[in-house]
Amino acid sequence: MHVGIVVYENINRQSGGYLYDRKVVEYLRSCGHQVTVFTQPERKYLVRSMDNLNPRFWRQLRQASLDVLLQDELNHFSLVAGNRWLRKRVEYPIVSIVHHLRSSEQHPSAWNQFYRWVERQYLRTIDAFIFNSPSTRRVVWSLVEPRDSVVARPSGRRFGEPISRERISARAHQPGPLRVLFIGNVIPRKNLHALIRGLSGLDADRWRLHAVGDLTVDERYAARIRRDVSKSNVADHVQLHGAVSDQYLHTLLEQSHVLAVPSTYEGYGIVYVEGMGHGLPALATPQGGPVDLIDDGVTGFLVEPPLDAAIADHIRTLDDDRERLATMGLSAREAYVDFPTWEDTGRTVTDFLEHLTGP
Repeated sequence: MHVGIVVYENINRQSGGYLYDRKVVEYLRSCGHQVTVFTQPERKYLVRSMDNLNPRFWRQLRQASLDVLLQDELNHFSLVAGNRWLRKRVEYPIVSIVHHLRSSEQHPSAWNQFYRWVERQYLRTIDAFIFNSPSTRRVVWSLVEPRDSVVARPSGRRFGEPISRERISARAHQPGPLRVLFIGNVIPRKNLHALIRGLSGLDADRWRLHAVGDLTVDERYAARIRRDVSKSNVADHVQLHGAVSDQYLHTLLEQSHVLAVPSTYEGYGIVYVEGMGHGLPALATPQGGPVDLIDDGVTGFLVEPPLDAAIADHIRTLDDDRERLATMGLSAREAYVDFPTWEDTGRTVTDFLEHLTGP
């Protein structure tokens, strides 16, 4: 089977979506399938529409001897018109990998209506879908008629086997402040500012926050976070690490008590699964994938607005009741063992593509 995949810039970029695409490609190649990666330039959103007029790119797709073409839905505005042209000229099916829709994020109403319209037009050009979660599938089916699809959940098991039950229990009962860990690119959607505000409502001696994530993706927002921290009375209790190595991240996960990433929307949320493998109850919003991952009150908390108060309440609860912290950490660990490996994810996608392309 010869598979093509369309992504922006470089499939080796660091994000959950690119990791997913990369793992799928690796698995396909390990099974002996040929995979060709086609890239488009990542530019400001409105400028991306010009990619539909790039004859060289579309000629490559037309002339490639593919059995199936995968497209990362992130590229939707770069593909929406060109796909209509392409479908009339090739026989292979076009399959979209949907991590989450841009229109599911928080934007001004007029912009979200525009994003929803563009994404609906793009989704209509697709023959079949690969979804990362049931939540993402439900959102897409609200925009277009259901068609052939599969849910292939990502793996959050890059750190291997979960840490021991004994270690989780001992860590929970250690004296000292509750160690809260945030992991994610420092962008508005991840809601680091809301997490800091929520924690600021507590006695500073009760908590410490370690924030891990790229500070260069949205430099204006990162500067805002730095200002908020420096001007507050909690500057000594918040550490902005920036991007870190896997080894150091593993250490922070082992040392923390709670993983708090209250994003406005997550298509899936690999990071919550990674936290569960380290016995960390997750704190997230019930927007998108987290509702499929987190058992509210058992393996974590799903926080509703007002976020500041909800975050403070749950952190206070876990700090006051370290036995509950240990119990939730152990429940998170048990949930982790049921999540798929990347091999499981790759096998699900490969089986689906083989079904589409036939014998």
